[in-house]
Amino acid sequence: MCGSGVNQSPIDISKTFAAELEPLEFNYDSASTMIVNNGHTVQINVGPGSWLRAEGEDFQLVQFHFHSPSEHQFDGELFPLEGHFVHQNASGALAVVGVLFRSGEWNTDLARIGAEAPEVIDQPETIDLDIAGLNLYRSHKSYYRYNGSLTTPPCSEGVQWFVLKEPGHIAAEQAARFVELIGDDARGPQPINARIILEK
Repeated sequence: MCGSGVNQSPIDISKTFAAELEPLEFNYDSASTMIVNNGHTVQINVGPGSWLRAEGEDFQLVQFHFHSPSEHQFDGELFPLEGHFVHQNASGALAVVGVLFRSGEWNTDLARIGAEAPEVIDQPETIDLDIAGLNLYRSHKSYYRYNGSLTTPPCSEGVQWFVLKEPGHIAAEQAARFVELIGDDARGPQPINARIILEK
C-alpha cells in the first residue's frame, strides 16, 4: 500500500472545508507501561483505561509515538516534531490524533520522555507517566479530519485522522534529542487525490 495506495498519510493540509464536526472527547485515565525505541520512533505503550470518543465511537488509546520532523504540514509549514496518539475501537478500526510541535518554550513532558527513552533499540523499559495529566497539546477543540493510512509500512489505509489545529511547543534542544534518538524518521506528504479535508 505504501506505493500503490490512494489514501495515504501524511498530507500537506492546505485546502480545507468547514464542517459541523463533533468535538473530540478525551477520557485518558491510565498509566503507561513501557517506552521503547524501535529504531524509527520513540513509542509509549499505554495500559487500558484511556479512551477517545470521536464521531460517536469509542477508541482505546493503545500507544503514542513521535516523528521528527513533523509528517503533516500546514500549508507547507514543517514542524520540528509530531506526536501520533493511536486509538483502536472494538472492531479494530484505527483513529489517530496528530499533534504538531512548534519551536518555542520548554516542554516538561517531552523532556521526560526524551530523557527516559532507551538508546538501545528494541529494549523496552518501564515508564510511569500520568496519561491524563500530559501537557502535550494546547487545545483539541479545533482539528482537521480526513481519511488516510498508517505512515509506516504496511501503510494500511482506512485510518481516521484528526490533526489538531493548534500546535504544541518544544524547545530546540528537546527536538534535537529526538533526532539523536531516532534520526530523521518522517514520511513526506502524500498526494491528496480525491480526498476532502474537513475542518472544525
